[in-house]
Amino acid sequence: MPVPLSHRQENTMFKFFGSVVGIIFIIGLLVVIGILSLIF
Repeated sequence: MPVPLSHRQENTMFKFFGSVVGIIFIIGLLVVIGILSLIF
């Protein structure tokens, strides 16, 4: 049973969005740790 094109495109977009959110989360975490290490 072939997968509809719209569903496959949506899945790819969801994966891309998830990876971008993960990268932003990691960068934000590193920035927060750096600021806390500078303060304390």
